[in-house]
Order: sequence, then structure tokens, then C-alpha cells
Amino acid sequence: MNAAITYKSHVTSNVLDELARQLPSIIADALHVPGGRLAIVTPEQVSLEFSEASGRDVGADLRIMVFAKNNDFRESNENDLAKEILGKILAAVTNAGVDYSVDVRLYLMTIGAAEHSLG
Repeated sequence: MNAAITYKSHVTSNVLDELARQLPSIIADALHVPGGRLAIVTPEQVSLEFSEASGRDVGADLRIMVFAKNNDFRESNENDLAKEILGKILAAVTNAGVDYSVDVRLYLMTIGAAEHSLG
């Protein structure tokens, strides 16, 4: 699981620190669903990538894109899972004492192997 967090320059360090602390657990809790080994998610499996937005970027103060393995249960509840992640992130940001706009996108991907042969 990967999460890319893009933030605007006015987002404070304590909010980013709180996200770094809580986001792996938030994502793991939301994405841990029935369905065997592909469905098991632990906070240690979630990698975070933080980057500051360009001054020309428009949109939310915090943009979080979560990339996860696809399985049938997650696919059928994709919108609910994204809303659950968004709600918990908003709670974490609000607990830091600041209001920021947040955009969360959940991308479910099929992961497989590709075969390549030389002509």
C-alpha cells in the first residue's frame, strides 16, 4: 500500500507529523477486509510519500492518494472505504487544531506480472 500526500506550503509541520503518525493505521484499518492474504493490511505495509505542492497548484490544502491492491470486497465498497479514510483524516487534522481542505482519492489496482520476450 502506498499513499502520496501533497500539501500546500501553509500546512503546518504538526499537522504533517500527525498524518505521518496516524495515516498508516487509518489506511490499514480501512482496507483490512475479508478475503485472504491479499486483504490483510498492517500499518507497516503502508508507505507514505510527502511532497510540497507547487505555488501554481490549485485545489485542496492536503491531497492524499492511496494506492492499494484490488480485491472484490474492496472494489464493491470503494466509495465507502474512501469516505471512511477521509473522515478519519479530517478528525486527525482537526485534532491538530487547524482547519484545512482535504481531498482523498483511493485507487484500487490489479497487481500482476508481465512477461517480455525478445523478438
